[in-house]
Amino acid sequence: MNKKIYMKNLLRFVTFILFGIFSTPLYSLSSDWALDEKSKIRLISPFTTSNNSNEIILALEYQLEPDWKTYWKSPGGGGFPQKLLWNNSENIKQIEIEWPKPIEFEILGLPSIGYKDNVLFPLLIEVEDPNKTTSINLNINYLVCKHICIPGNANLYLEIPPGDGEYTSFFYDIEKARSTTSIKNFNFTDISTFEVNAEENNENVFINVKVTTESFFDNPKIYIHTPFGLPVVNPSVNYSLDYKTLKTSYKFDKNQFSESEFPIEVSLFDNNINYIHQENVIINKKNNNNNFIINNSLVYLLFISLVGGLILNFMPCVFPVLSIKLLSILNTDSKKIKLSFLITSIGIIISFLLLALFFVFLKYINASISWGMQFQEPYFIIFILIVISLFFINTIGIFHINIPSFLLSSRILNSGNNFYTKNFFNGFFATLLATPCSAPYIGTAVAAAFTQSISYLFLIFLFMGIGMSSPYILITIFPSLVKRLPRPGKWTIYFKYFLSLLLLLTILWLLNILLAYFNYLFLLSFLFLFIFITISLRLKFYNILIVPFLIISFFVSSSIDIFKNNNQVESNDKWVNFDKTEINSLIQNDEIVFLDITADWCITCQFNKKNVINSKKILNLFNDNNVILVRGDWTLPNNKIGNFLKEYNKFGIPFNALYSKKFPNGIIMSELLTQKEIIESFGKINQ
Repeated sequence: MNKKIYMKNLLRFVTFILFGIFSTPLYSLSSDWALDEKSKIRLISPFTTSNNSNEIILALEYQLEPDWKTYWKSPGGGGFPQKLLWNNSENIKQIEIEWPKPIEFEILGLPSIGYKDNVLFPLLIEVEDPNKTTSINLNINYLVCKHICIPGNANLYLEIPPGDGEYTSFFYDIEKARSTTSIKNFNFTDISTFEVNAEENNENVFINVKVTTESFFDNPKIYIHTPFGLPVVNPSVNYSLDYKTLKTSYKFDKNQFSESEFPIEVSLFDNNINYIHQENVIINKKNNNNNFIINNSLVYLLFISLVGGLILNFMPCVFPVLSIKLLSILNTDSKKIKLSFLITSIGIIISFLLLALFFVFLKYINASISWGMQFQEPYFIIFILIVISLFFINTIGIFHINIPSFLLSSRILNSGNNFYTKNFFNGFFATLLATPCSAPYIGTAVAAAFTQSISYLFLIFLFMGIGMSSPYILITIFPSLVKRLPRPGKWTIYFKYFLSLLLLLTILWLLNILLAYFNYLFLLSFLFLFIFITISLRLKFYNILIVPFLIISFFVSSSIDIFKNNNQVESNDKWVNFDKTEINSLIQNDEIVFLDITADWCITCQFNKKNVINSKKILNLFNDNNVILVRGDWTLPNNKIGNFLKEYNKFGIPFNALYSKKFPNGIIMSELLTQKEIIESFGKINQ
């Protein structure tokens, strides 16, 4: 930003502040609050006059008590939307409500759609004579609900004089609300086609929506409004592989439709598109069962879960376990290799199912859940650190892991000593170490798992496990693939030490993550623990419980205050702290914002940062466009970041988005960033 533009913006800002201080009555135009038991409402205006226009824009401002909700125009079961009567108004032809993007919730066990806390409903008012005073006299009936529902009523009065006016203090709030409403002009969107049809079989009616876009779908929500007051149902959802085509299907009971032809409004809300489609539809008879449409979405989710799980094998998180696996087959009899890979694949699948069970429990107690969340727990990281350290000591020949005698009573375990257990836990730890990585399709699969039913969650995690274990299953089916490795020889010794180095690098990575929780003194204590355990195992003292005692002592010591990290880490000068920033405020000031939500334990985040975000080409692009760089650190639990991600239906990181006044909801980018993707996003903003 050059000096002249800077001075101009500064002068405008100072002028606005001075007018706000010395001309408060002139720059505020609203009705009195209408108070009710759990809510209050008023009318607000963005201008002090009508500006001699045939259309006036106002807004209804609702302020609800915490956890109380009101309803969208098609609220689902149990509620009703606000109803406006304006018979006693003057100089008005018509009033139309614009509905902002709603949220989904449950009231009295019924799924519903509506709003909570504070919400603005823009009103488009068509006047009869723009040169006359417009008197708005509204009577509003509405409903607010929490554990019970309370009807509300408000009488609001506001006069809008004619003439040229000024902005009021409500202007930006109303414009922000309007940015989340759906537009009706098809030509102002990137949508190519929008198709709606209704089909009927013996018991059900299916409303099918197909939308294509020239950009891509990121996190679309579709809401249907009909004259029948249909309940809220979970649709089947399908995307094309390029995310440019969206197909949804809504299944309703046939008895809920009193007419075969009816008007329908389909509201599409996405981070890139807000559009409302209106048409009349006719329910067509169809004899075949449409359950295939419903099941097709599940097939799609399971497919991307399978592919996402497969791609996890190529992420750097899994390298340590891959090294353990390769080490295990170097000295394994060729006849056992097939069984070895089969057991490892079983370990991966079972660990994914255990993760699913863990997330179900967290959903049951209404806890916040996210992919890789266990790496926000220091005790989990310490546990993984100790396990990987023991593997490292084992691979460099300090000692050999033996299974306790009471576990060897089993014929299966005894037949191969610790062969089965070792291979099973190779798969188990592969899953645990894969969770800090977000591979392509993983974000979509995890979001679907966390927002759908419990059965969907288990199926999605099962197929992610099958996908990740598929290379192991492939070798189980075709063990001859292993024979392509060179014959054992001197190279295996050097290769073994190379793979051990990968484990050592993993130990250093885990220690770096722990620096977010503990100081260097704690890391020094781990070094002493590491040395003592190595000596004890080398001298075979571990049979008298010295090693378990040392490990337990290390866990206990982590709670001592002298080891805690009390230093506040200052962010880089180029980056603004997400916790201290309001992105909406920056957008209103016509700024461009790039958001990077990252964590020390997120390997994909570090890859994006090093290879894309911090590349010279992208940094120059940020600098040339005066981009404000905002970074959120999710290494430690952070409610603001967690709630922010949920608004985008995201349950994992990395999360990168580019914001501007043209794209207030952001252009959301893929998990694995590319320079091309960021450059194309700037192209959309500058169009």
